[in-house]
Amino acid sequence: MANKFLKRTGMALLALCLLFVFGYHCPIQTVTGIPCPGCNFTTALVFLARGNVKASLFYHAMVIPTLLVAVVSIALARQKNVLTWLWAGWAAAMLLYYIVRMVVVFPQIPMVFDENALLIRLFHLLWP
Repeated sequence: MANKFLKRTGMALLALCLLFVFGYHCPIQTVTGIPCPGCNFTTALVFLARGNVKASLFYHAMVIPTLLVAVVSIALARQKNVLTWLWAGWAAAMLLYYIVRMVVVFPQIPMVFDENALLIRLFHLLWP
């Protein structure tokens, strides 16, 4: 069971790395121009890995709680009820954090509006 989990996790990480190598962009922001709840999460993760906690928290403060939830999930892998509540709480916190960022920060850095998004360009084509 653990071997299957590790194999799937490894494949998912490999796919994610390939996406970033070949120029991955957030599909929600690429289409709508509005940042998604996970926007800047990777940037925050990179800064955290480099030891720059302040920059990491600036880009996405949920990176540390997410890592903690992931570690706790691995430790409690057999307790499905606990995991359900843990991830539900994480999802609620992530949604609340996104709403606060959209109200307080958007459209400033790091929650910028993408003028070149597909729907925005389509809107400008139809209504110049």
